[in-house]
Amino acid sequence: MRIGLNLLHAVPEIGGGWNYISNLVSAVAEVDEANEYVAYVTDVSASLVPSRPNFRSVRIPIKSRIRIHRVVFENTALQTLVWRERLDCMHWFANARGLINAAPAVVTIYDLQPFVPHGQLSRAKRAFLRWQLRQAANGAAMLLPMSQATARGLQEVLGVEAERMKVISPILESVFAVPAAEAVERCRRRYALPQRFWLYVAHLYLHKNHSRLLTAYARLKSEGAEVWPLVLRGDAQPGGPDISALVRELGLEKDVFFLPSLPREELPALYAAASALVFASLYEGAGIPVLEAQACGCPVVAANIEAVREFAGEAAHYFDPLNVNDIARAMMGLAADNVARRQLRDRGLERARRFRSGPVVHDLLAAYEQVVTRTRAHTPGRKRNSHGRA
Repeated sequence: MRIGLNLLHAVPEIGGGWNYISNLVSAVAEVDEANEYVAYVTDVSASLVPSRPNFRSVRIPIKSRIRIHRVVFENTALQTLVWRERLDCMHWFANARGLINAAPAVVTIYDLQPFVPHGQLSRAKRAFLRWQLRQAANGAAMLLPMSQATARGLQEVLGVEAERMKVISPILESVFAVPAAEAVERCRRRYALPQRFWLYVAHLYLHKNHSRLLTAYARLKSEGAEVWPLVLRGDAQPGGPDISALVRELGLEKDVFFLPSLPREELPALYAAASALVFASLYEGAGIPVLEAQACGCPVVAANIEAVREFAGEAAHYFDPLNVNDIARAMMGLAADNVARRQLRDRGLERARRFRSGPVVHDLLAAYEQVVTRTRAHTPGRKRNSHGRA
Protein backbone atom coordinates (compact mmCIF):
# COMPACT_ATOMS: atom_id res chain seq x y z
CA MET A 1 0.00 0.00 0.00
CA ARG A 2 1.02 3.62 -0.55
CA ILE A 3 -0.29 5.69 2.34
CA GLY A 4 -0.36 9.47 2.65
CA LEU A 5 -0.02 11.26 5.99
CA ASN A 6 -1.39 14.80 6.17
CA LEU A 7 0.67 16.50 8.89
CA LEU A 8 0.20 20.06 7.67
CA HIS A 9 -1.84 21.07 10.73
CA ALA A 10 0.57 19.71 13.33
CA VAL A 11 2.36 22.09 15.70
CA PRO A 12 3.67 21.32 19.20
CA GLU A 13 1.08 23.66 20.71
CA ILE A 14 -1.69 21.14 20.03
CA GLY A 15 -0.19 19.22 22.93
CA GLY A 16 -1.78 15.80 23.20
CA GLY A 17 -2.52 15.70 19.48
CA TRP A 18 1.14 16.31 18.61
CA ASN A 19 2.24 13.56 21.00
CA TYR A 20 -0.41 11.18 19.68
CA ILE A 21 0.78 11.64 16.08
CA SER A 22 4.45 11.42 17.02
CA ASN A 23 4.01 8.21 18.97
CA LEU A 24 1.79 6.59 16.36
CA VAL A 25 3.97 7.41 13.35
CA SER A 26 7.13 6.34 15.18
CA ALA A 27 5.52 3.05 16.20
CA VAL A 28 4.40 2.37 12.62
CA ALA A 29 7.94 2.98 11.38
CA GLU A 30 9.28 0.45 13.89
CA VAL A 31 6.88 -2.27 12.75
CA ASP A 32 5.99 -1.70 9.09
CA GLU A 33 8.70 -1.99 6.44
CA ALA A 34 6.41 -3.26 3.67
CA ASN A 35 4.19 -0.26 2.93
CA GLU A 36 5.24 3.14 1.58
CA TYR A 37 4.41 6.38 3.40
CA VAL A 38 4.34 9.87 1.90
CA ALA A 39 4.08 12.55 4.59
CA TYR A 40 2.98 16.09 3.71
CA VAL A 41 4.71 18.37 6.22
CA THR A 42 5.64 21.94 7.04
CA ASP A 43 8.95 23.10 8.46
CA VAL A 44 7.39 22.58 11.91
CA SER A 45 5.91 19.11 11.44
CA ALA A 46 8.80 17.63 9.44
CA SER A 47 10.33 16.36 12.69
CA LEU A 48 7.39 13.95 13.10
CA VAL A 49 8.52 11.83 10.14
CA PRO A 50 10.93 8.99 10.94
CA SER A 51 14.08 8.54 8.91
CA ARG A 52 13.21 5.22 7.29
CA PRO A 53 13.54 4.00 3.68
CA ASN A 54 9.78 3.59 3.29
CA PHE A 55 8.96 7.08 4.65
CA ARG A 56 9.27 10.16 2.46
CA SER A 57 8.48 13.77 3.33
CA VAL A 58 7.03 16.35 0.96
CA ARG A 59 7.67 19.75 2.51
CA ILE A 60 4.96 22.35 1.86
CA PRO A 61 5.86 26.07 2.30
CA ILE A 62 2.79 27.14 4.24
CA LYS A 63 2.37 28.29 7.85
CA SER A 64 0.26 25.70 9.62
CA ARG A 65 -0.84 28.20 12.26
CA ILE A 66 -2.73 30.21 9.62
CA ARG A 67 -5.76 27.94 9.38
CA ILE A 68 -7.38 29.47 6.30
CA HIS A 69 -4.19 29.10 4.21
CA ARG A 70 -3.82 25.48 5.24
CA VAL A 71 -7.46 24.57 4.63
CA VAL A 72 -7.43 26.15 1.17
CA PHE A 73 -4.22 24.30 0.28
CA GLU A 74 -5.58 20.98 1.58
CA ASN A 75 -8.60 21.28 -0.66
CA THR A 76 -6.76 22.37 -3.80
CA ALA A 77 -3.03 21.84 -4.42
CA LEU A 78 -2.69 19.02 -1.92
CA GLN A 79 -5.24 16.95 -3.80
CA THR A 80 -3.24 17.38 -7.01
CA LEU A 81 -0.12 16.13 -5.23
CA VAL A 82 -2.02 13.14 -3.84
CA TRP A 83 -3.41 12.30 -7.28
CA ARG A 84 0.06 12.43 -8.82
CA GLU A 85 1.40 10.10 -6.14
CA ARG A 86 -1.53 7.72 -6.77
CA LEU A 87 -1.87 7.04 -3.07
CA ASP A 88 -4.08 4.19 -1.89
CA CYS A 89 -5.40 6.20 1.06
CA MET A 90 -4.72 9.44 2.92
CA HIS A 91 -4.60 9.66 6.72
CA TRP A 92 -5.90 12.96 8.10
CA PHE A 93 -5.07 13.68 11.77
CA ALA A 94 -7.23 16.64 12.71
CA ASN A 95 -10.92 15.63 12.94
CA ALA A 96 -11.32 16.69 9.30
CA ARG A 97 -10.74 15.68 5.68
CA GLY A 98 -10.78 17.38 2.29
CA LEU A 99 -14.07 18.35 0.70
CA ILE A 100 -12.99 16.42 -2.40
CA ASN A 101 -10.36 13.73 -1.94
CA ALA A 102 -7.98 12.30 -4.52
CA ALA A 103 -7.47 9.27 -2.26
CA PRO A 104 -9.85 7.64 0.24
CA ALA A 105 -9.74 9.55 3.52
CA VAL A 106 -8.92 7.90 6.83
CA VAL A 107 -9.57 10.40 9.64
CA THR A 108 -8.35 10.41 13.24
CA ILE A 109 -11.03 11.73 15.60
CA TYR A 110 -9.64 12.92 18.92
CA ASP A 111 -12.92 13.90 20.56
CA LEU A 112 -16.30 15.54 20.01
CA GLN A 113 -15.54 18.66 22.02
CA PRO A 114 -17.51 21.02 19.70
CA PHE A 115 -20.65 19.07 20.64
CA VAL A 116 -20.18 19.08 24.43
CA PRO A 117 -21.17 21.98 26.71
CA HIS A 118 -17.78 22.40 28.39
CA GLY A 119 -15.20 24.56 26.72
CA GLN A 120 -14.24 28.05 25.62
CA LEU A 121 -14.94 27.87 21.88
CA SER A 122 -16.43 30.94 20.28
CA ARG A 123 -19.77 30.47 18.56
CA ALA A 124 -18.16 30.80 15.13
CA LYS A 125 -15.36 28.35 15.89
CA ARG A 126 -17.76 25.86 17.43
CA ALA A 127 -19.96 26.01 14.32
CA PHE A 128 -16.95 25.54 12.02
CA LEU A 129 -15.56 22.58 13.99
CA ARG A 130 -19.00 20.95 14.11
CA TRP A 131 -19.25 21.31 10.35
CA GLN A 132 -15.79 19.78 9.92
CA LEU A 133 -16.69 16.80 12.09
CA ARG A 134 -19.98 16.23 10.30
CA GLN A 135 -18.24 16.44 6.94
CA ALA A 136 -15.63 13.90 8.03
CA ALA A 137 -18.23 11.62 9.59
CA ASN A 138 -20.35 11.62 6.44
CA GLY A 139 -17.62 11.28 3.84
CA ALA A 140 -14.53 9.53 5.23
CA ALA A 141 -13.80 5.99 4.15
CA MET A 142 -12.80 5.17 7.73
CA LEU A 143 -12.87 7.02 11.05
CA LEU A 144 -10.24 6.32 13.70
CA PRO A 145 -11.53 7.52 17.10
CA MET A 146 -8.91 7.38 19.82
CA SER A 147 -11.25 5.77 22.36
CA GLN A 148 -14.39 3.67 22.57
CA ALA A 149 -16.00 6.65 24.29
CA THR A 150 -15.37 8.82 21.22
CA ALA A 151 -16.60 6.01 18.95
CA ARG A 152 -19.88 5.85 20.90
CA GLY A 153 -20.16 9.62 20.62
CA LEU A 154 -19.74 9.42 16.85
CA GLN A 155 -22.53 6.87 16.69
CA GLU A 156 -24.89 8.77 18.98
CA VAL A 157 -24.24 12.34 17.83
CA LEU A 158 -23.39 11.90 14.15
CA GLY A 159 -24.90 8.50 13.31
CA VAL A 160 -21.63 6.88 12.16
CA GLU A 161 -21.92 3.16 11.48
CA ALA A 162 -19.72 0.90 13.63
CA GLU A 163 -18.22 -0.79 10.56
CA ARG A 164 -16.75 2.55 9.43
CA MET A 165 -14.75 2.99 12.62
CA LYS A 166 -11.73 1.40 14.26
CA VAL A 167 -10.46 2.65 17.60
CA ILE A 168 -6.76 3.56 17.50
CA SER A 169 -5.83 4.30 21.09
CA PRO A 170 -2.90 6.44 22.23
CA ILE A 171 0.47 4.72 22.37
CA LEU A 172 2.56 4.99 25.49
CA GLU A 173 6.13 5.81 24.57
CA SER A 174 8.82 3.63 26.08
CA VAL A 175 10.10 6.67 27.99
CA PHE A 176 6.99 6.46 30.19
CA ALA A 177 8.13 3.86 32.69
CA VAL A 178 9.23 3.91 36.31
CA PRO A 179 12.41 6.04 36.28
CA ALA A 180 15.54 5.52 38.31
CA ALA A 181 15.52 7.04 41.80
CA GLU A 182 18.41 9.31 40.79
CA ALA A 183 16.35 10.82 37.97
CA VAL A 184 13.45 11.48 40.34
CA GLU A 185 15.72 13.24 42.83
CA ARG A 186 17.30 15.37 40.07
CA CYS A 187 13.83 16.45 38.97
CA ARG A 188 12.84 17.22 42.54
CA ARG A 189 15.92 19.41 43.05
CA ARG A 190 15.73 21.12 39.64
CA TYR A 191 12.16 22.31 40.16
CA ALA A 192 12.28 22.66 43.97
CA LEU A 193 9.48 20.12 44.38
CA PRO A 194 8.20 19.26 47.86
CA GLN A 195 8.62 15.74 49.19
CA ARG A 196 4.88 15.06 48.90
CA PHE A 197 2.56 16.77 46.45
CA TRP A 198 -0.48 16.45 44.24
CA LEU A 199 0.19 16.82 40.51
CA TYR A 200 -2.17 17.96 37.77
CA VAL A 201 -0.83 17.88 34.19
CA ALA A 202 -3.20 19.79 31.89
CA HIS A 203 -3.10 22.99 29.86
CA LEU A 204 -5.28 25.77 31.26
CA TYR A 205 -8.41 25.22 29.22
CA LEU A 206 -11.82 25.82 30.76
CA HIS A 207 -12.84 22.16 30.47
CA LYS A 208 -9.77 21.04 32.42
CA ASN A 209 -11.69 22.20 35.48
CA HIS A 210 -8.85 23.83 37.42
CA SER A 211 -11.31 26.20 39.09
CA ARG A 212 -13.28 23.48 40.87
CA LEU A 213 -10.09 21.64 41.77
CA LEU A 214 -8.64 24.76 43.39
CA THR A 215 -11.92 25.49 45.16
CA ALA A 216 -11.94 21.96 46.57
CA TYR A 217 -8.33 22.35 47.67
CA ALA A 218 -9.09 25.69 49.36
CA ARG A 219 -12.04 24.10 51.16
CA LEU A 220 -9.80 21.40 52.61
CA LYS A 221 -7.36 24.06 53.78
CA SER A 222 -10.13 26.10 55.41
CA GLU A 223 -11.30 23.01 57.30
CA GLY A 224 -7.85 22.58 58.78
CA ALA A 225 -6.92 19.47 56.81
CA GLU A 226 -3.25 18.77 56.27
CA VAL A 227 -3.07 18.57 52.50
CA TRP A 228 -0.10 18.13 50.23
CA PRO A 229 0.95 21.07 48.05
CA LEU A 230 -0.60 21.13 44.57
CA VAL A 231 1.74 21.30 41.55
CA LEU A 232 0.26 22.40 38.22
CA ARG A 233 1.98 21.73 34.88
CA GLY A 234 0.13 23.36 32.03
CA ASP A 235 0.33 26.38 29.76
CA ALA A 236 -2.14 29.26 29.69
CA GLN A 237 -4.47 29.25 26.68
CA PRO A 238 -6.15 32.13 24.82
CA GLY A 239 -9.59 32.65 26.33
CA GLY A 240 -8.83 30.24 29.15
CA PRO A 241 -9.34 30.89 32.86
CA ASP A 242 -6.89 33.03 34.83
CA ILE A 243 -5.77 30.37 37.27
CA SER A 244 -3.04 32.53 38.83
CA ALA A 245 -5.67 35.11 39.79
CA LEU A 246 -7.87 32.41 41.31
CA VAL A 247 -4.95 31.08 43.35
CA ARG A 248 -4.44 34.58 44.77
CA GLU A 249 -8.16 35.05 45.39
CA LEU A 250 -8.30 31.78 47.35
CA GLY A 251 -5.16 32.60 49.30
CA LEU A 252 -3.25 29.58 48.03
CA GLU A 253 -0.04 31.28 46.92
CA LYS A 254 2.04 29.19 49.36
CA ASP A 255 0.31 25.91 48.46
CA VAL A 256 0.03 25.89 44.66
CA PHE A 257 3.10 25.73 42.43
CA PHE A 258 3.24 26.31 38.68
CA LEU A 259 5.88 24.44 36.69
CA PRO A 260 7.30 25.73 33.40
CA SER A 261 7.27 23.61 30.26
CA LEU A 262 9.39 20.51 30.74
CA PRO A 263 11.26 18.47 28.16
CA ARG A 264 9.15 15.41 27.47
CA GLU A 265 11.89 13.10 28.72
CA GLU A 266 11.62 14.73 32.18
CA LEU A 267 7.91 14.01 32.59
CA PRO A 268 8.37 10.42 33.88
CA ALA A 269 10.51 11.71 36.75
CA LEU A 270 7.88 14.35 37.53
CA TYR A 271 5.11 11.75 37.64
CA ALA A 272 7.23 9.46 39.79
CA ALA A 273 8.09 12.28 42.20
CA ALA A 274 4.40 13.07 42.78
CA SER A 275 2.52 11.43 45.62
CA ALA A 276 -0.51 11.17 43.35
CA LEU A 277 -2.02 12.63 40.17
CA VAL A 278 -5.35 14.41 40.46
CA PHE A 279 -7.02 14.63 37.04
CA ALA A 280 -10.07 16.87 37.20
CA SER A 281 -11.03 17.30 33.52
CA LEU A 282 -14.70 17.53 32.54
CA TYR A 283 -14.20 16.04 29.08
CA GLU A 284 -11.48 14.01 27.35
CA GLY A 285 -10.95 12.06 24.19
CA ALA A 286 -8.73 9.71 26.18
CA GLY A 287 -6.93 11.34 29.12
CA ILE A 288 -3.33 10.63 28.12
CA PRO A 289 -1.74 12.10 31.30
CA VAL A 290 -3.58 9.45 33.32
CA LEU A 291 -1.94 6.69 31.27
CA GLU A 292 1.46 8.37 31.47
CA ALA A 293 1.21 8.71 35.25
CA GLN A 294 0.18 5.08 35.71
CA ALA A 295 3.06 3.88 33.54
CA CYS A 296 5.47 5.80 35.80
CA GLY A 297 4.11 4.37 39.04
CA CYS A 298 2.05 7.39 40.11
CA PRO A 299 -1.30 6.66 41.84
CA VAL A 300 -4.29 8.39 40.22
CA VAL A 301 -7.50 9.96 41.46
CA ALA A 302 -9.56 11.18 38.52
CA ALA A 303 -12.79 12.57 37.20
CA ASN A 304 -15.48 9.97 36.71
CA ILE A 305 -15.90 10.54 32.98
CA GLU A 306 -16.28 7.90 30.30
CA ALA A 307 -12.97 8.21 28.46
CA VAL A 308 -10.87 8.27 31.63
CA ARG A 309 -12.65 5.21 33.04
CA GLU A 310 -12.06 3.42 29.74
CA PHE A 311 -8.29 3.89 29.98
CA ALA A 312 -7.67 3.91 33.74
CA GLY A 313 -10.18 1.18 34.62
CA GLU A 314 -9.85 -0.15 38.16
CA ALA A 315 -6.43 1.49 38.50
CA ALA A 316 -7.80 4.85 39.69
CA HIS A 317 -10.12 6.27 42.34
CA TYR A 318 -12.88 8.48 40.93
CA PHE A 319 -14.82 11.61 41.83
CA ASP A 320 -17.63 13.70 40.34
CA PRO A 321 -15.74 16.56 38.63
CA LEU A 322 -18.75 18.88 38.94
CA ASN A 323 -18.95 18.41 42.71
CA VAL A 324 -16.36 20.34 44.72
CA ASN A 325 -17.12 18.34 47.88
CA ASP A 326 -16.59 15.07 46.06
CA ILE A 327 -13.25 16.23 44.65
CA ALA A 328 -12.14 17.14 48.18
CA ARG A 329 -13.39 13.80 49.55
CA ALA A 330 -11.47 11.79 46.97
CA MET A 331 -8.26 13.73 47.48
CA MET A 332 -8.29 13.40 51.26
CA GLY A 333 -9.31 9.76 51.09
CA LEU A 334 -6.37 8.79 48.89
CA ALA A 335 -3.88 11.00 50.74
CA ALA A 336 -4.79 9.30 54.03
CA ASP A 337 -4.59 5.74 52.70
CA ASN A 338 -1.07 4.46 52.07
CA VAL A 339 -2.33 0.98 51.23
CA ALA A 340 -4.72 2.31 48.58
CA ARG A 341 -1.93 4.33 46.96
CA ARG A 342 0.30 1.26 46.74
CA GLN A 343 -2.55 -0.78 45.26
CA LEU A 344 -3.32 1.90 42.67
CA ARG A 345 0.35 2.12 41.78
CA ASP A 346 0.55 -1.63 41.10
CA ARG A 347 -2.73 -1.68 39.17
CA GLY A 348 -1.66 1.32 37.12
CA LEU A 349 1.59 -0.30 36.06
CA GLU A 350 -0.32 -3.37 34.91
CA ARG A 351 -2.97 -1.30 33.14
CA ALA A 352 -0.36 0.72 31.23
CA ARG A 353 1.01 -2.42 29.57
CA ARG A 354 -2.14 -2.54 27.42
CA PHE A 355 -1.20 0.66 25.62
CA ARG A 356 2.19 -0.15 24.19
CA SER A 357 2.71 -0.01 20.45
CA GLY A 358 2.23 -3.53 19.05
CA PRO A 359 -1.57 -4.02 19.15
CA VAL A 360 -2.28 -0.40 18.20
CA VAL A 361 -0.12 -0.52 15.04
CA HIS A 362 -1.71 -3.83 14.06
CA ASP A 363 -5.17 -2.22 14.27
CA LEU A 364 -4.07 0.82 12.26
CA LEU A 365 -2.59 -1.25 9.44
CA ALA A 366 -5.75 -3.37 9.40
CA ALA A 367 -7.81 -0.18 9.00
CA TYR A 368 -5.67 0.97 6.05
CA GLU A 369 -5.95 -2.47 4.45
CA GLN A 370 -9.72 -2.53 4.88
CA VAL A 371 -10.10 0.86 3.18
CA VAL A 372 -7.76 -0.03 0.32
CA THR A 373 -9.36 -3.44 -0.27
CA ARG A 374 -12.83 -1.94 -0.28
CA THR A 375 -11.77 0.82 -2.69
CA ARG A 376 -10.16 -1.61 -5.11
CA ALA A 377 -13.23 -3.82 -5.03
CA HIS A 378 -15.33 -0.86 -6.17
CA THR A 379 -12.79 0.37 -8.75
CA PRO A 380 -12.48 -2.23 -11.51
CA GLY A 381 -9.10 -2.35 -13.21
CA ARG A 382 -7.27 -0.58 -10.37
CA LYS A 383 -4.34 -2.90 -9.62
CA ARG A 384 -0.85 -2.50 -8.26
CA ASN A 385 2.21 -2.46 -10.40
CA SER A 386 5.46 -4.05 -9.33
CA HIS A 387 6.27 -1.04 -7.11
CA GLY A 388 2.97 -1.19 -5.25
CA ARG A 389 1.46 1.70 -7.23
CA ALA A 390 -2.12 1.55 -8.35
